Amino acid sequence: MQSISKRYSCVVTVLLAMITVALLGCGQEGPKIVNVSGRATRGGRPVKDLKVTFMPETGRPSWGYTDPDGRYTLHYTRDQDGACVGKHKVFVKYDPRPSDPDEQEEWALRGTPMSPDMKAIDQKYGTAETTPLEFDIQDDRDDLDLKLD
Repeated sequence: MQSISKRYSCVVTVLLAMITVALLGCGQEGPKIVNVSGRATRGGRPVKDLKVTFMPETGRPSWGYTDPDGRYTLHYTRDQDGACVGKHKVFVKYDPRPSDPDEQEEWALRGTPMSPDMKAIDQKYGTAETTPLEFDIQDDRDDLDLKLD
């Protein structure tokens, strides 16, 4: 019985050592994330209620929402702002949100009609396949404006 216990203890010790080595060797650094914000406009006027998505060539996308002044800030995760360094395709979707979160379900059921400008924006910039917007992000940016003309 004691030899089984010793073997079990030895196996557990070896497994823990292997796991520790594996975890230490896994990419602790991850992608380089930089802060990105800007303003979306059409004809020089701010465009509100857009979900802005930055899709990198590799890695996870970043997103943000435009406010009434057309300003957005990208989020990499729920807890981290920014976008990974590299080339990105940028697309937008009209996504109005109620001021009261309790009204979200009602808004989703009712839907919100799109203006002719929003339809044109959606048609040209609404998917990663159709959008002509591309940016190479290397450093923090607080002026990455999206001209949706």
